[in-house]
Amino acid sequence: MIATQSVSAGHSVANAAPEEGWIRLAHLSPDTPKVDVYVDGTRTLASVPFKTATRHAPVPAGTHSVEIRPAGSPTGGRALVTARATVAPGAAYTLAAVGLAAKLQVLVLEDDFTAPPPGKAKLRSIDASPQSPPIDIAIAGGPVLFRNLTFPKATPFATIDAGSMALEVRLAGTDRVVFRSGARPMPAGAILTVAGTVSPTGTIEVLPILDAAGAGATPRGGIATGAGGSAPADGTGLAGSLAAAGL
Repeated sequence: MIATQSVSAGHSVANAAPEEGWIRLAHLSPDTPKVDVYVDGTRTLASVPFKTATRHAPVPAGTHSVEIRPAGSPTGGRALVTARATVAPGAAYTLAAVGLAAKLQVLVLEDDFTAPPPGKAKLRSIDASPQSPPIDIAIAGGPVLFRNLTFPKATPFATIDAGSMALEVRLAGTDRVVFRSGARPMPAGAILTVAGTVSPTGTIEVLPILDAAGAGATPRGGIATGAGGSAPADGTGLAGSLAAAGL
């Protein structure tokens, strides 16, 4: 299950130093083993397994070379994929590793921790599965939130009503449901990313990533401050982190 960590004491996107931004990795590639993330040649996130979203790690503002390598690779080792990421001062980003290992891709997604209106929550979706046909994401038995989502794409955040909610994945433009999640409470102020992927055995999975737990809360994918500039994934079970947030 995907999990994020609480923010480190004294750090938040709101009080970011002007010259810094933040990145985290969401590992959504089912056949890719644990990975390290290198930014401009420096290991920044370490030993991240599939179905894990790390805490955010601070990086200087600007454009960076990002390499994802097998965990524990020697300095200068072969990268599984290389990408460019432009980080704005005070902004936070999710690097989503999607697809299969042989054709691994990285999506650079800007995170939005702006609180939704009272009584509302915010949700976005990532299609991380290359096997997926075009899909719609909908409230179960209700309206479509995102239409014609394809691999490897992500949606903007949508504002939704707080309360108990289940999601459906439908074939795009149809009422045919290919996956339905169990109902979960969605507290007012929560900000959530859901990623559609497949398990190593080919089972469809919709994986929730808790970005912020409530109105005024600092990001749940907090700022990592690991020694030597390297932040471990520190993933916990999704059920535990969501339960702690009331989800």
